[in-house]
Amino acid sequence: MKKLISVILCAALIFGAYSFSCFAAGDYKPYENSEYFTYGDYEIHYRVFPAKGERLGRIMLLHGFVCSTFSWRNMAEKLTEGGWECVAVDLPDFGYSTRETPDMKIIPREDIIIALMERLGGDEKWVLAGHSMGGGVAVNIAEKVDLKALLLYCPCPQDEFPAAAEKIVRSAPMKAFMNAFFKYGTRLTPLVRLIIWAATNNPKFALEYDTAGVTAPVQYDGFGAGMCEMMYNVLPTDLENAGKITCPVLLCQAQKDIILNSSQKSRMNDAFPEAEKHTLSGAGHQMIEDRADELSELTLGFLK
Repeated sequence: MKKLISVILCAALIFGAYSFSCFAAGDYKPYENSEYFTYGDYEIHYRVFPAKGERLGRIMLLHGFVCSTFSWRNMAEKLTEGGWECVAVDLPDFGYSTRETPDMKIIPREDIIIALMERLGGDEKWVLAGHSMGGGVAVNIAEKVDLKALLLYCPCPQDEFPAAAEKIVRSAPMKAFMNAFFKYGTRLTPLVRLIIWAATNNPKFALEYDTAGVTAPVQYDGFGAGMCEMMYNVLPTDLENAGKITCPVLLCQAQKDIILNSSQKSRMNDAFPEAEKHTLSGAGHQMIEDRADELSELTLGFLK
């Protein structure tokens, strides 16, 4: 067993180290509307979806864990039809943005997004939307920035990373293993579809899903190692100061969400007692994808 584990770790180190060394954010444009924002040591990938007709304002879209701008494609289409320009961004370590390393000068992802909003919008007030992990990030940003509105979809509060696990998670063997797993393990399409089914509670949607939209970003070099760093660098979601957020808040949950536990949902719901709240019947955690029509209608009505 020890020999087998050694062989696996050696293989992971070889493949993982290779994939990590090849990564260079900013050199690759996966979509026609791909752009990059340079901030410190970071190259942040984002996409702009122009409003159709008269522009009513801008919405910044923050994705969830192991997701990217791809997860917002359906929502962005509907929201732009309603007159809102949408900017979907890959948070650090996800999608096609820079993977963090111990040698970098780490900047909180909240500060990076605020800087991008200022770069693109000047003094204009934004609407900020966050799904899952992105919802936790959005709450922290909303406590610092004056927004038009805050949109939270299955928001997940981020907690401080346990110090006892740091050495294991940030170790070279773990990073190499995670690199190899995401680069090669996600090529098992049936497994990916099963995960999408679980995340959406929608088997038909999972069978028709373009899995490359999910697998291509996580197979892009250095994803696993960057994710390990991200878990250590993450700022906890400051729900105790949610009262500082004075803009209108829309909070949407999914009835069949098996990703978030009841405590995570309750913490978010309790932090925003005055929010307009909806629970989508039969929806899964990734409802921004397969229930985009319904969510967009709710969102556009709220923004009016």
